[in-house]
Amino acid sequence: MILKTDQLLKFSQFCKENELFFSSDRLSDLIIFLKKNELDNQDTEINFLYHLLPTNKLEKERLRDLINEFFGYSISTGQEEFLYLDEYKIDTMTDGQINIDFKNVSDDLLNNFGDIDFSRPVSNVYWLNQIKKSQNYIDEIAFFDVEFTSALDSIVNNQNKETYVEMLDLALLERIQELRNQFKEPYVPSDLSKKEDLQEKDFLFTDSDERNKLLKETRQLGLILANKFIRYSNSSSKGKLNFRKTIRKSLQSGGSLYKTVFKPQIRKKPRLILLCDISGSMALYSLFGLTLLFGVVQRFRSVKAFVFIDGLTEITKDLQNLKINNIKSILNNWNEYVKVDGHSDYQRSFEDLLASKSILNSSSNSLLVIGDARNNYRSINKDTIDKLSKCFKDIYWMNPERSQYWNTGDSRFMDFQQICEHYSEVRNFKQLKDFIIKINFKKVIR
Repeated sequence: MILKTDQLLKFSQFCKENELFFSSDRLSDLIIFLKKNELDNQDTEINFLYHLLPTNKLEKERLRDLINEFFGYSISTGQEEFLYLDEYKIDTMTDGQINIDFKNVSDDLLNNFGDIDFSRPVSNVYWLNQIKKSQNYIDEIAFFDVEFTSALDSIVNNQNKETYVEMLDLALLERIQELRNQFKEPYVPSDLSKKEDLQEKDFLFTDSDERNKLLKETRQLGLILANKFIRYSNSSSKGKLNFRKTIRKSLQSGGSLYKTVFKPQIRKKPRLILLCDISGSMALYSLFGLTLLFGVVQRFRSVKAFVFIDGLTEITKDLQNLKINNIKSILNNWNEYVKVDGHSDYQRSFEDLLASKSILNSSSNSLLVIGDARNNYRSINKDTIDKLSKCFKDIYWMNPERSQYWNTGDSRFMDFQQICEHYSEVRNFKQLKDFIIKINFKKVIR
């Protein structure tokens, strides 16, 4: 061991004085480890000290500064290196490091995973998470499932595993992006005007300027939808014509119907409930969904807007206080809307909706959902479907996934189709506009 025991003890005291405490057991294990491995030079030993003593990221960051101050040695903040452990015994291990071609490993994992449908409106991270669930991926990192008698060896092993997984995931994401770029077909517009061509372009393939233009028009569609519901709400609140009293009133004017009499007004006007899926599988479409919600909320107050991933969160007030250019902030703060694990859970989200005070007195309320109904192979309870059908007068659903992929894989759209007044594929502005135009709340008054 090149570092002296006294040096390590003084360094431990120095750390303690700077509010970073390491137990005597951990320090003792470190000294034993360094003596046993007989490393080449002091810099290597200091690097091991940096990797072995801390047990979390915060300790590690603080320790790096203290090492620089005490030993005058700067720990590299670049890509973490693998540390040598005898238990690995792998042919690719040289000079204390694991040399692995992560590109070949990622290709093998992708090939063994099977066909990946890159036309689906999901992010690269979505496909990465699907691959990480595969048995081949689990087997690939099982190399690190080794039991160690030394606590320090266990720490090294965990750090090696984290670094390996990080590098492998990065290689997978790069390869997925390459394959997605190969798959993407160039957009060939039909014989239409430039504006009409853009309206038919998949939201997923629009550039920044095109998106900004379409988002402004999407907001206008939200205003149109709000106006439709306002007219429906005002007409439904009047109550039905009281024919008998109207005839009696007409006798006072010689039978002329100068004054009509309606039944008592509905005390609570119908409410429009808006839901938008912002999970990873929704990719860019959730931005357009939120912009539509923004347009409705800005125009019509008798509305409740929600986003959901694995649970429901109301954003009505947030949208009322936002400016249109800041809508993306909701997606940027994605983690704030995660309730459990960050994977889509329509069952839990609709349970939250049914338990919400927002749908009380909901016999005349309408529900609009924007989502792909991809539920990560979770089931949908039939009782939940029945309750949704009873609680809402009308249910409308916009699905941004190509219709040929509905009800395949983990899609549970078939559970919701049966209770929808109207549903359609909506993945470009033309489809979105057609969907809004077809909604006519007055036609479904019962």
